[in-house]
Amino acid sequence: GNPAHLKPAPDAALARELAALAGGARALAERAEALAAEGDLRLAGHLAELAAQAAPDDPGVHRVRAEVFGRRAAEELSTMARGVFSWAAEESRARLAELEG
Repeated sequence: GNPAHLKPAPDAALARELAALAGGARALAERAEALAAEGDLRLAGHLAELAAQAAPDDPGVHRVRAEVFGRRAAEELSTMARGVFSWAAEESRARLAELEG
């Protein structure tokens, strides 16, 4: 396995560091959007989630996260996975509504 998974840094700390390296959370979200457009929803999901963890108050990031996980839910056959992806999309939609007032 991956030794970094043993006693890892908190997800949000890792997300902030990766976002800083990538040029910001928006850069991660934009790449997630591009990957989703190319059909790579799995990788897009990782980047959208990292972006949201790095910038939880960024409406643009939550728009992308909602779109990516909404698409994942729509394409998923597994009931459990569809439920998790739907929850993630709805969480970002709700956060977006809060942020936009």
